[in-house]
Order: sequence, then C-alpha cells, then structure tokens
Amino acid sequence: MNRVIDRLGLKEPRRALALVVLAALVARLIALDVRVAHWDEARVGYWILHTADTGWWEYRPIIHGPFVQHVTRWTFAVAGVSDFTMRLPVALIGSALPATALLFRSRLRDVETIALGVILAANPLLLYYSRFMRSDLPLAAFAFVTLGAIVAAIDTDRRRYLHLAAIAFALALTTKENAVLYPVSWLGAGTLVVLSRLAADHYDGGDPIATLRSWVTATRRRAWAWRRTLLALPFEILAVVAFFYAPRSPEADAGLFSALADPTLLPGVLGQATVGATGELMDLWLSPSVRGHAYAPYLAHFLVVLAMASAGTAVLAVLAVRWQPRPLVTFCGWWALSGVVGYPYVADIKAPWLAIHVVVALAIPAAVGLLAVVERFRAARIERRQLASVGLALLLVFSGVFAVASAGFTTYHQPPDGFNVVAQSGQPGGDIRPVLQDIRAVAGHNDGTDVLYYGNLSFRDETWANHPPAPSDWFNRLPIPWYTERANATVDSVETAEGLPTNPPPVVIAEGRDRAELAAALDGYAVREEAILIRGGRRTIEVFGFEYHLGGKTFAFFIDRDALEAATAGRDSAPP
Repeated sequence: MNRVIDRLGLKEPRRALALVVLAALVARLIALDVRVAHWDEARVGYWILHTADTGWWEYRPIIHGPFVQHVTRWTFAVAGVSDFTMRLPVALIGSALPATALLFRSRLRDVETIALGVILAANPLLLYYSRFMRSDLPLAAFAFVTLGAIVAAIDTDRRRYLHLAAIAFALALTTKENAVLYPVSWLGAGTLVVLSRLAADHYDGGDPIATLRSWVTATRRRAWAWRRTLLALPFEILAVVAFFYAPRSPEADAGLFSALADPTLLPGVLGQATVGATGELMDLWLSPSVRGHAYAPYLAHFLVVLAMASAGTAVLAVLAVRWQPRPLVTFCGWWALSGVVGYPYVADIKAPWLAIHVVVALAIPAAVGLLAVVERFRAARIERRQLASVGLALLLVFSGVFAVASAGFTTYHQPPDGFNVVAQSGQPGGDIRPVLQDIRAVAGHNDGTDVLYYGNLSFRDETWANHPPAPSDWFNRLPIPWYTERANATVDSVETAEGLPTNPPPVVIAEGRDRAELAAALDGYAVREEAILIRGGRRTIEVFGFEYHLGGKTFAFFIDRDALEAATAGRDSAPP
C-alpha cells in the first residue's frame, strides 16, 4: 500500500488534496437536487427570482448577507433555475474547502495537512450543508481561509497572504451577520493561548514579562515592515463589502450601477451599503427578543447535532488537545469551546447549521488527533500492549464508519427520516416531487388562477410576498412558492370555503387539517397529503420522565383530474 501511495505521489499534500477535492465535489454534486427545498432555501430562492425579474434588491438582515443571493442569481442566469443550480454555488465552495488545509502547512506535518483536508471533505455536517443553499457553509469556509492566510503570512513572511485574508474576511462579512463572532472568538482563544504560554514559561523558571516584551517587539517590527500592506487592507475589505451590500435598482438614479455611472450618487450608495446595512443588522440581530429563549434546551439541541454528525471529529479533537497541545491545536480548542457555549445563546431558533462553525474549529485538532491515534496504535502494537492497541483500532474504525453512516443517514436518505436532527424542521419530510410535477404540468394551461391557497395559507394581496418582509401567512406556504414561481403559475388565495370560485383552479393547496372541509367542495379533484415539515404529525418523546414535543405539519394538495389529464395529453402529443 505504501508503495502505491509513493508511486502516485499522494504523500505530497497538494496532489493528495487535489484528489480529496475531487472526491468532495462528487459527494456534493451527486443527486444534489434530490431533496425538496427547505423552507429557507425556498424563501430566499423565491426572492432571488424576483430580483432577477425586476433588477431590484436591497439588504434585508432577516435573510442574512447578500453573497448567496447575488451569486445564486448569477448562476441562474448562466445555468437556468432548478434545485441543482440553486445549491451549486455552496456545493462548489464546500468542495474547495479541503484545499484550504494547505494554508496551515507551516504548522502541520504533511500527513496532518492531508488528514485535515479529508476531515473537511468527509465530515457529515459539512457535507450536508454543502448541499444546501444557505450562508453558513460559505461563512465558515471564508473565515477558515482568513485564519489560514493569517497563519501563512506570519510563518512565511509573504504579504500576499494578507491580501488573501482581507478578501476572504470581506467575503465572510457578506455571507452572514455572525461573521463578526469569528474575530471575537479568535481574540479570546489567542489571549488564552498566550496566557498559558506565559504561565508555562513562569513554571519552567523563565521570565514571562521578558517573553511578552519580546513578542510585542517582534509584532511591532513586523507591523512596521508590513505597514503599506496593512494600510491597504481596509480599503480592500470596504470595496468587497460595498459591492455586495450596495442596493440594486432598475431606476436610472438609484443603486450601485447608477452610482458607478454617476459618481455624485456614490456617497449615498456607499452609505447604504455600510452604515445603513450595519444599522439594520443591529436593529434586528442585537434585539433582546431574538435571544428570548431558555439556554439549556438550545445547548442540548446543539450538542445532539454535534453528537449525530460530528462525534468522530469531536473525539479526535479532544484527544489532540490532550496529547498534542501545540499552540494551533490549543487555539482551535478554545475557539471551538467558545462556539459550543456561545451559539446556543445567540441563536434565534434551534438551528443545526450553527454547529458548522464549531466543526471547522475542531477540524485542525481532529486532524492532529487522527494521526496521534495512528502513531499510538503503532506504538501499542510494537510494545504488545494489546488492550491499548485494540482500543485505538476501534477508535479509528469508529471514526470512519461513523462518518460514512452518519452522512448516509443525514444526507442521502430521501425523504429524510423524521429523527434526522441535522435536517432542520423546515425540511419537508414527504416525497412531494410527484405533486410538484403535477402543478408544473397544469400551470399555464388555465386562463385564470393556476394555484389557489386556502385557509391559513391565504392573505389579501399576492404582491406583498414579492419582497421581504412578506406576510406571516406567506411563510406558512413554504417551500411551495419557490416551485410555483419557477413554473410561472398564477397564484391566489381564499380564506374560507364560501370564498371558493364557482370553477376552482386546477390546484388547491390547504393545510392537512382542512382536507375534509375542502374535499366536499372539490368534486373531481384527486387529493394527496404530504409532510411539509420534517415530520408529518406531532410526536411526543418521553425520556426518564421528561417529555419532548416534536411538531409536524402536512399539506393537502387537490389536483383537478381533468385538467391534469388534458395537460399531460397535450404534453405527450407535442412535437419533440
């Protein structure tokens, strides 16, 4: 085996990581569109389509940063609109993430660098959310590049890495608001590492004050040598942030491109992209109401997600902190711990995607821990310590099997299992693709309304949903609006059965509890009820006397048989 590895040159990190990236790309692109859109994917995708149609866009903190919105719109323009193309930009970023291991090469051995790339490619949580149109994976990737570029700049004294760090951090700021938590965590982790080094110096009989002074002097000299580069970095960050956050408008006297044509408009547009966006962010995400929840249940949910999708990574990281307490390993350990403690507090919902920001912090210690286990396993075999040898072998097998099994259960099991905690509750648990195909078939074959929403899914004016914030009842429809908008279906709604038109449209959608009420009024319609949340119905789990309630929801889809038959016949008889 070692001869094969040597011949292929896989001990060289760049060649090995190229194969890892290729494998990551295949794992992320295969069946990328098999999963029905999550509520978050659907609402953002819906508004991206309206931005593409109207040319109008402005920052709304409730749907997070503009990076995914703009990049996905450009992808739609090039490759068409589908679930696949919606998720493609994030999938490509997730596929490239293992290559970032090369930035830490100065602090890791070659084999540890390769192991880091493998963990970033194979971790089940990173895999799942690389196949999901959401900003957390891009944020984690850009932040990881930022840290790696800073480490590479310090270790190699190459200033080009500082430019990479600035651009990567600027892109991180365009993805999601919690990007600002990364430097806070890094500052805290770095401070603890410095204090621990000074304490160790003191216990070893050294002079910690002299050591600290030498560090400060070296840092000051490096900063002075890099002064021109450091002065340029804020402008690079500002340019990227302004480009993404600046409003877009089809009007000739507003928006980014109007300002580029008329420089007198530039101050106002830059103000909206920076000060204005910051103000909106603070008004929403720093509001106490966002964090108005009990801490313990959110922490428990966070730990359950890590246990299901990243137990192997976490165990190996803990072993590295214990066995290989290098500064970088310890730094990442404190960084990960701050995320475990902090994210359940700042979260507005029980969001499994937040665990991504802890997993990337655990990745480097896990890579070091993986190699430490291998080395100890070899040593145990040589010294005939059978118990240690068996234990370490089981740990290695557990890590690999757990990653594969967890990825299969959480990512490729379709429709998703109701107890898949990695799939947040807004993920439909039923197979609604046949219904969506029927809706697409009948859309456009009717002179009036194609799709009618009923009951709690109704509101007065459909145009209110074209831009955020949308009416609260519109969110009850998700993820269906993403699919009806793609099909160019005309949509309307009624609140009661008495409001149904004499000739109802070919598709009527209601909550499952309204199925019986509508069935009597919709003669000639086939009905199908599917889970629109991860679980179709409510469940209660009892553990040691404690009850945990799991919500559920279904939609009843009524399809006019005659309209569907006519649309299908017309499609089948059309010339190729």
